[in-house]
Amino acid sequence: MSEYHMLEYIRENPAALQRTLDNNEAAIQSIAERVQQGRLRRVVVLGIGSSYTASMMAAPAFRYHSAIPTHVLPATELGHYATRMVDEYTLVVAVSRSGEREWVVNALKESIERGAFGVAMTGVADSLMAQNAQLALVTGEGPEVTFPKTKSVICCAGLLMRMALALATPDDDEATERLQALRASPDAIERTIQAVEPALRALIPAIQPLEPVVVVGTGSNYGVALEATVKIQETAYVATHCDDTGDLLHGPLGPFDEKWLLIPLITAFDLQLSKQLLRLTGKFGAHRLSIVEPGLDLEGLSDSVLRVPEPVDRLLAGLFYLPPLQLLTYYWTLAKGLNPDAPSAMRDVLDAILPPGREEPELR
Repeated sequence: MSEYHMLEYIRENPAALQRTLDNNEAAIQSIAERVQQGRLRRVVVLGIGSSYTASMMAAPAFRYHSAIPTHVLPATELGHYATRMVDEYTLVVAVSRSGEREWVVNALKESIERGAFGVAMTGVADSLMAQNAQLALVTGEGPEVTFPKTKSVICCAGLLMRMALALATPDDDEATERLQALRASPDAIERTIQAVEPALRALIPAIQPLEPVVVVGTGSNYGVALEATVKIQETAYVATHCDDTGDLLHGPLGPFDEKWLLIPLITAFDLQLSKQLLRLTGKFGAHRLSIVEPGLDLEGLSDSVLRVPEPVDRLLAGLFYLPPLQLLTYYWTLAKGLNPDAPSAMRDVLDAILPPGREEPELR
């Protein structure tokens, strides 16, 4: 079986995250100092597509630890709220791996014009967004010539989590402990990829005929569910829906039958809620593929189980649950005879979302 760049990049997740955290620590501290000095009173994080889903993976860490309120929005939504939300006391973090997405670049420029401190989080130091920012946080994934992004998502999510912890108050002991877990995460992600890849490949024949797919999670894993929906649809061309675990349980289950695939992302925190969902969807005949922490008893409620190799911090969980779904997307795409690096719709999509005369960095 041929290997494409996408698989190489998934396996590079740990090293890319390590470089990202190491290379941006001084800049993160400078942002934290602005907050401590009272110069910033609000955080707005903006992104589109996988940059937005990465932001949603980090959103729980901001909600729990940041000393100032944080809002995570699609960049296309900022115009509804800019007059009330963006001023000289606002930190605006615009996230875009390429740094070329027109809506994100424009949102950052408008925010700076309103007096905000504008930070670009991007993988490309000379991108249009970095050129317009007052501070650029450059992620460490390096070249990523595939259209579906993988290691850049981990890098952005991890760097945003680091920012959230840096914005905690000095007496927040939980933030200190969680920072240690974040710094140890690259090695743990490496172990996760090594553990789940063989098991996941073996599952592909059973799940390949199933459609549509529903991915659910809570907390940081809700952001993973969002990202899985983007990846599976744009790469494997399989209709996919995402939801919060509790929201899915409380309503939209009527169409479920034996053709559907449910993928719950289960942690110790949401185990009982997830069991309720597994029990009910099983009655409807849906196939259930659970991704779960070790040591949790699903009581035989899941048709297939994929276990991450070690317990995870509940606010950082997305960093460990995302690689299995990236691998699932990759092998599912191959099983359908498609090219995961360059989906057939790629050119049309890029033409629609890039500013006139601009190009994806690796396609310049």
